[in-house]
Amino acid sequence: MGHISRNSALCYGCKICQLVCSLHLTGSFWPERSSIQVSRNPQTGVVRWSIDKTCDRCRREGEPLCVKSCSYEALKMVADEKLEERERE
Repeated sequence: MGHISRNSALCYGCKICQLVCSLHLTGSFWPERSSIQVSRNPQTGVVRWSIDKTCDRCRREGEPLCVKSCSYEALKMVADEKLEERERE
């Protein structure tokens, strides 16, 4: 399946990923219940993320909604190399 890769340099901290994740998980916009949490330090501009264990990578959607909705391309789906190596054997 892979994992979600984050690029802090491209993120503006808009939290769209957090909103769409909460919609996927709860059926409503409830950022506190999202699998992904985004915070931006207003003084330094540093953006921090965390993705918790409730993330199912939007299996029913075909592609993670956070990745799909990130207009800055700060989130990407990356294949797990270990899984790919096992499939080749």
